[in-house]
Amino acid sequence: MDRNFQRLLQTLQLIPARGKISTSTIQERLKNLGYDVTTRTVQRDLGDLTIPFGLECDNRNKPYGWYWANENKRITVPGMDANQALSLRLLRMYLIDLLPESTVQELQPYFNEADNKLNQHYGDTAVKRWLDKVAIVPATQPLLAPPIKRAVHDAVTQGLLSERQLDVKYTSPGGKQAKTAIVHPLGLVQHGVVQYLVATFFEYHDPRLLPLHRIESATVLDVTSNTPPDFTLKSYIAQGAFGFGTQRGNAKAIRLAAVFGAQSGAHLLESPLSTDQTVQEMSDGRLRFTATVPYTERLIWWLLSFGPFVKVEKPLALRREVASRLREGAAQYGHLSEAIPKPESPVQR
Repeated sequence: MDRNFQRLLQTLQLIPARGKISTSTIQERLKNLGYDVTTRTVQRDLGDLTIPFGLECDNRNKPYGWYWANENKRITVPGMDANQALSLRLLRMYLIDLLPESTVQELQPYFNEADNKLNQHYGDTAVKRWLDKVAIVPATQPLLAPPIKRAVHDAVTQGLLSERQLDVKYTSPGGKQAKTAIVHPLGLVQHGVVQYLVATFFEYHDPRLLPLHRIESATVLDVTSNTPPDFTLKSYIAQGAFGFGTQRGNAKAIRLAAVFGAQSGAHLLESPLSTDQTVQEMSDGRLRFTATVPYTERLIWWLLSFGPFVKVEKPLALRREVASRLREGAAQYGHLSEAIPKPESPVQR
């Protein structure tokens, strides 16, 4: 087999089913796939592939663009089966916002093929009906996703993919003030309905969170981005980066001890707070949980959501904070206290 066969096949796969693609873009995407080739090599490959595979080049304006002649179908080897079609449909439904735009464009023909496969070959079968049997449901109050400019999403994902710096213009919360900055993209995170760019600003090494919907414009620079020493997105998240207000990913770990009502705490038996969680069933049916967790605002919000059906025992600082907020919340309803009947056994829930 020709040692260049795989590269040539990848080159063919990069030609879009519709529209055109420049030589420089093909070269960049081949580089992302691990092929370190020059512009001249890509040009020669495309020339060799033109006649046997029906490629054409639009050289009316620069940059020149390559496309399939007469809308020839791109090559897919092997043919798509039902499992692949289902996987691609679910990918498009739930994860497409986390993919680079260039990847989405490359996958579009496969998405179309998956649709055709499911509609034409599995139109009224258990395979097609599987899509009506699975769903992702938010565990909290459903919220509307803020709109993100497509050009911003494209630039951010391309900057992450090519590991290049971004020149961004973004607004403060509420869109009252616009700022500009050079950022080093480190990761893209979907948190609820909001997408966040994890990045360092200018020459600082302290990662920050930048909501994509607050970025007004973003430009990919031809400058390599820098990653702080020992940074990983997984550890940054694990350390509490998305703990509502903890922007530096360095939340203090605490040993939480809290007593839940039997019903309120049942879900923690199925999905523990931590790997070292322990549980003790009390004589009245309530459950005492202990677990090591980051001390974040998000933790406090979560505990407050159980109202009278949880009692924090330790640490003392968290116990006082939760108690203080509950008192402040109850004070706002003080004038209605006599009109609202008390629950019979709130701690048992």
